[in-house]
Amino acid sequence: MATRKNRSTFPLQPTDKANPGLLDAIFASAIEYAIITTDTRGNIVSWNKGAELVFGYLPGEIVGKPLALIFTSEDNDNDVPEREFSNARDTGRSDDVRWHRRKDGSVFWADGVMTPIRNFNSEITGYLKILRDETERRRVETERAQMARIDLLTGVGNRSELEERLNEMSAAAVRNGNLLLFHMMDLNNFKQINDRWGHQTGDRLLQHVARCIRDTIRDSDFVARLGGDEFVVLQANVHTPEVGASLAIKLIEALSNPFQLDGHEVVIGVSIGIAVYPNDANDQDELMRKADLALYKIKNERSHGGYHYYSKQLDAEAHNKAELIASLKRSVQAHAFRLEYQPQVDAGSENIVAVEALLRCEDAALASHPIEEIIALAIDSGQMLEISLWVVTEACAQFAKWQAQGLTDLKMCINLCPRELLYAELSSHVERILEENKLSGEDIEIEITEHQAVETDGPGSATLARLRSLGVTIAIDDFGTGYSALSKLRGLPVDKVKLDRSFLERIPEDQDSCSVVSAIITLAHTLRLKIIVEGVESPEQVSFFRREGCEILQGNFFSKPVPAETIAKLLKLQVAG
Repeated sequence: MATRKNRSTFPLQPTDKANPGLLDAIFASAIEYAIITTDTRGNIVSWNKGAELVFGYLPGEIVGKPLALIFTSEDNDNDVPEREFSNARDTGRSDDVRWHRRKDGSVFWADGVMTPIRNFNSEITGYLKILRDETERRRVETERAQMARIDLLTGVGNRSELEERLNEMSAAAVRNGNLLLFHMMDLNNFKQINDRWGHQTGDRLLQHVARCIRDTIRDSDFVARLGGDEFVVLQANVHTPEVGASLAIKLIEALSNPFQLDGHEVVIGVSIGIAVYPNDANDQDELMRKADLALYKIKNERSHGGYHYYSKQLDAEAHNKAELIASLKRSVQAHAFRLEYQPQVDAGSENIVAVEALLRCEDAALASHPIEEIIALAIDSGQMLEISLWVVTEACAQFAKWQAQGLTDLKMCINLCPRELLYAELSSHVERILEENKLSGEDIEIEITEHQAVETDGPGSATLARLRSLGVTIAIDDFGTGYSALSKLRGLPVDKVKLDRSFLERIPEDQDSCSVVSAIITLAHTLRLKIIVEGVESPEQVSFFRREGCEILQGNFFSKPVPAETIAKLLKLQVAG
């Protein structure tokens, strides 16, 4: 008993022969763990092989010295060792996850625990500290955490990092009485570059853009990529909103310079929407929404880029747009539309050879808006496909009625938007409607704009090919506005082109305009395409386009868009004549 009482006044020591051999074995074999015991004053009593390997101290160099020796200077200054002993004494356990110091002065990350050692009377006789070097695990976890916040392609922050930094920087702006500017950025012409030179070139362009943005902003600012070609810059420590314009101009200038990528000179631009925290919004989502409204505004106003600040007027416009979309949805559900038809005539005989179906909206809430605006709204809100299917159905049904009246020597022209071409159901719908109305595909002509045709790829081109296989004629509308991409048009199943009406404004009075139009007409004929000229308003224009060899003319000179009944009368007069 005397021996037991004497032994209980000191911490257990693995080298003490009076203790079981199992304890010696544990101390000797647990080399991955540093196992340390101290007395009640915090001086080291025992030091196992694992501690020697982890810290670099031999037992003779460390035993008898304070445990504080293995803590960093900062932790010692903050009394961390004393708190660890105190927590272990008061609660029975003190978790120890922090940096520790080796003999050579280097530090490592350790995950450990300290517990009190008690004698048979439950009196604390010392402390047991067990820890493990977790530096590598922490490094891996840190890298993973960083990777989770970084856009892997460009190396700038991603959406998760943006949310975290936005929280931090907006809180700092409130504390310091400053402003935080949110720049929502969207690259111009990025899709065209991707389509022309491939996604690898597009990826390198995004990397170049990210470097360019980082070089332009201050160290205190932050850049993130939201996805695609959208970037965000947070401009911190700003006293007036006007400072944002200076940065926006610098970014626009930097990103407007030509880039050399894979042997190509790439020219892009950037559009920037700016919202101010806390002036414009009090939370993240609202700030992003308002910056996005400003971005949408500048993109609509300037195709070549620029910047725009959020304003309350933009909110009003967004509200009005939401109401218009709701009205349009009701109109689509109720089929509150009608079709008018404008004749297309043979340039020589002036006989009607086709009619173009033109959409009109009968909803009172939309009546004051141009049909072009309504169509754009339908495209933006994802309702255009349903409208187009209705137009195809109505136009074909009307054409069948004309045929039943013996009016057969013409085509029905129907306009489509590019998004409809992505849906296989479009060609299936056209085929079904033709069958229901006992029509041939040769009775129908589909018009898409030149810009749409150039961008049509994959499923879109497959839909065009399917329509062409049914006998449907394919025409390119607004021809001449994007003729730099005619090499792409040559590979599409196109039969006709419709000269863009913007070229007719000064025809035939202005010689330069006539020369430009003549060159475009020659180019189209070289591609063996028939030419339709729309917007013809005068006999002089009729004479000019006849001389140039254009096959089909359309415009108010011959007839404005009229109801189906009027077209029937015109066709019957033509047959009778």
